[in-house]
Amino acid sequence: MKRLCVIAEANPFIIRLLQRFAEKIGLDVLLVQVGQDVLDLAHQKKPAVIVIDPELPGKMRGWEVIRLLREDVEACQIPVIACTWMDEGALREMAGEVNGRLQKPDMHYMDFVNALMKAGVLPGQIPSMND
Repeated sequence: MKRLCVIAEANPFIIRLLQRFAEKIGLDVLLVQVGQDVLDLAHQKKPAVIVIDPELPGKMRGWEVIRLLREDVEACQIPVIACTWMDEGALREMAGEVNGRLQKPDMHYMDFVNALMKAGVLPGQIPSMND
């Protein structure tokens, strides 16, 4: 059974990159560009992981979504990985705790894999980008 990765990002290039990484690992992908949609999907679909830009635009910014997910009884167990330009300190101050972090713009496949492993989403053997 495939598992779901919600990618909440506004930049089309980064969306394609993250989608490629997630699909290579064998995750199904749902793309969202609005914060409220992330919360709705967290409840409806119970994704294996949410990758979100804390600076996601909209009425509800990405960092607000992260804080609400952490406070939500149903959604607080879903690992959240921030995909951001911010350094770790600024991220923690704005969004609170996350399960992993991807640093824009220099993201590579193994950064994605390592973030998912750290978040407890991936088991041992991971395909390389060349497989």
